[in-house]
Amino acid sequence: MNLPITLSRLTARLSALKYNLLALIYVGLHFIFIALIGRLFGISSDSDVYFLAITILAYLGHIVQAVWEAWTPWYVEQLKQDRKTADQLYAMFIIWISAAALLLMLLFYGFHALWGRQEEAQLLNFMDWAILLLLIQNLTLINREYLTLHGYYATYYGVDIFASLIKIALVALYWDEMTLEYLAWIILFAYGVGLLAQFLLIFIKLNTRLRWIVRLPDGKTILANSAKMKLGSLAYDSKEIFLAIVLTSAGTGVYSIFSYASKFTAVILEVVNAPIMSIFSAKLSHAHEEKRFTDIPALVRQALTQTSILFILGTLFVYVSMPYIMSVFFGDKFSTEQVTQMGFIFMLLSIYTFTIVLESPFARAVSLFRYYGYGMRLNFVFSAIVATGFLLLWLLNAQDAYLIFLGVLILAQLSNYWLYWKKYHQHMDERLALPDV
Repeated sequence: MNLPITLSRLTARLSALKYNLLALIYVGLHFIFIALIGRLFGISSDSDVYFLAITILAYLGHIVQAVWEAWTPWYVEQLKQDRKTADQLYAMFIIWISAAALLLMLLFYGFHALWGRQEEAQLLNFMDWAILLLLIQNLTLINREYLTLHGYYATYYGVDIFASLIKIALVALYWDEMTLEYLAWIILFAYGVGLLAQFLLIFIKLNTRLRWIVRLPDGKTILANSAKMKLGSLAYDSKEIFLAIVLTSAGTGVYSIFSYASKFTAVILEVVNAPIMSIFSAKLSHAHEEKRFTDIPALVRQALTQTSILFILGTLFVYVSMPYIMSVFFGDKFSTEQVTQMGFIFMLLSIYTFTIVLESPFARAVSLFRYYGYGMRLNFVFSAIVATGFLLLWLLNAQDAYLIFLGVLILAQLSNYWLYWKKYHQHMDERLALPDV
């Protein structure tokens, strides 16, 4: 055994785990913030408004992301040739993102003024401020990708951690007079400061210079492929609509129990998948653009091994400690029976989420290989399976059978995993068979 090489590999793996630690810090802070919201508003119309607004913003965010989501391979390709030319692409998408977000905000304000009903007044009033997050969050996302591509991996969660600390501190400071409007201002301020910190790093540390550029030769192609990717996301996220119908039909409180269980799985997925996939994507982009195809299978295996092991360990830990976690963070908000039910739903959701973990390296690779339409078609297949399952339950008058519907979700996700796996291997088999590889 070559000891120096072994120690080098161990050091590299430990170094990679520090990004999972940053992810853990972020999701821990986010969970504390959600717990504060629960203790502040309880189960009320205020908490409903907050969570519904976040869901609406996520859907609208897909539309803004349809402008720039596919930009990474083009930026990496340009970066290999000339940094200045590559940064022109970045500057153009900063302008495009701003224009798209501002257009959506104007449409929202027009809707509020002309068609807003009294029944939705509380939600719309909160959204009047929260809608500004469309611009802030999309600029934050592209900056995060930009910094990652330049090797600043640790900044991936920088804004989120910083913003979470500000949110927690300000909510605690203004606890007695806290309203939904105050909460919107706090969130905007927190992420606005984080975005400013990103730009300072980009302008000062990386010495990036932005210019007013609204059109480049590859712009239309990137826009078209970005739109394909996000149309697929909108189709995929249609599952949330069906879930809301099924779970609310199952009785009062079931949807809330499911929502908290899904937050646990989302936390594990964020800690395990996001940081590893971020580094994996950057390395895969460089390897593919440089035609180092023989390096790619090893990158995929490494990502799969790391994410699978960490996800399984994280899931077992959360399942065992869930009663204690709920007691500490939410007090007596949930009964013993509800926590038990939450644990069962959590395990079903974990199977679904583990399929996402297995799929992620192949899905990310297919996207970086520029098969943008393929991902969109797969998400429409996913949506069709979910819609068919819901229709069958409705025809059988069993639309409240949420456990069966969760099984449908797992089946749909398995379909996506298999099709991504198949496309990845088809692409790689062709590249590895080339004589110059």
